[in-house]
Amino acid sequence: MSNVRALLQNAAVYSVSNILNAVIPFLLLPILTRVLPPSEYGVIAMFTATLGIMGAFTGLSVHGAVNVRYVDRDKIDFPRYVGSCLWVLLSSTFITLAVVTVFLAPLSKFAAVPPFWLLIAVLVSCCNFLNQIRLGIWMMASRPALYGAFQVAQSAVNMGLSLVFVLIMHQGYAGRLWGLTLATVLFATSGVVSLAKAGWVRFCPHLEYMRETLSFGLPLVPHVLGIFLMGVVDRFVINQKFGLGQAGIYMVAVQLSLGMSVVADAFNKAFVPWLYSLLNNDDLVSKHRLVRGTWIYFLIALGIAGTVALLSHWIIYIVAGAKYVGAAGALSGLAFGQAFGGMYLMVTNYIFYARKTRPLAMVTFVSGVLGFGLLWVLIPLLGIAGAGLANAITMFVRFLLTWALAQRVCPMPWLSFGKIEVKTQAI
Repeated sequence: MSNVRALLQNAAVYSVSNILNAVIPFLLLPILTRVLPPSEYGVIAMFTATLGIMGAFTGLSVHGAVNVRYVDRDKIDFPRYVGSCLWVLLSSTFITLAVVTVFLAPLSKFAAVPPFWLLIAVLVSCCNFLNQIRLGIWMMASRPALYGAFQVAQSAVNMGLSLVFVLIMHQGYAGRLWGLTLATVLFATSGVVSLAKAGWVRFCPHLEYMRETLSFGLPLVPHVLGIFLMGVVDRFVINQKFGLGQAGIYMVAVQLSLGMSVVADAFNKAFVPWLYSLLNNDDLVSKHRLVRGTWIYFLIALGIAGTVALLSHWIIYIVAGAKYVGAAGALSGLAFGQAFGGMYLMVTNYIFYARKTRPLAMVTFVSGVLGFGLLWVLIPLLGIAGAGLANAITMFVRFLLTWALAQRVCPMPWLSFGKIEVKTQAI
């Protein structure tokens, strides 16, 4: 019972910090949509989409390797392991930067992002991974207060700088991008410094640790690319079909739908350390209770999605204004996509625990290819609403495939509905 109480307490702290973290850019949204035309908001949308594809190459998911190895920190030289992960991160970032520099002109034209900001995207992507490592260690150490303070402070600085650049200095879309960039770099720097001061990192690379990190991260490249195809490439397709204006309108729906992921992500952050500990103990009764709670979680997620879909028009009108109400149809589909995304988080943890990332990468990549195909079919038929529908279908397929894979690598009593616990109590 004490473990459950601790889980709920940590989840509450993560939820509050995630809500505050989401509220800050959410407050920025109605300001930007009323100051910037959809075409300029579209540039912001394409920049953030570009960050999604950069993440497949600049970081190689090193933060995930750190989180998994934290459980075995007493058996290895963990600070040196973290330092080795940082060397992998920096190396992959320089390689990515070199490739982007060589193909800067065509990449800029395709992404609809100015060349200067395309290069900046590589830097921001690298700093995002540095922040994820800092946050991940706090998460695994069950320090939600520090996690939340860092996260909320970064968003507050991001918002403050963006408002100064956009409203006072009249920098347009560039002001928003400068706010994002400076805040990310500042907190990445402070995060690395805090890791060093706390003794969590030694900048002395270890070849075996680097090989282990690569063996964890490289199979996840298709996984990250699949996530890009599922959740980011839609903006590229919309831009190609309808232009930056429609991409900007669609981005409003995306940002509003992300509100659903706030609670799911917060619960998952508190859930992961507890889940890994429970799986190590291999207790059947606890596993059964976990499964029962997960089914309830699924029902709640779908209920919230249905409510958002019903109120989508009014949500867009109130938050973003009349010129963005065309995003309502997309928001309906994206809401269910977010629900399936939260359900996916509840089952994918078992795969990371089992360290079977290679088949997970294939599941995500296949789902992403399916989503990409659906985009090209549904967007011409339904406009940006088709992108929302494609997202919902793709996320649902990914959830089902991931759930099946999780059951294969880490079996759980998903269909027992109380039989294991009743039998154990009878004995």
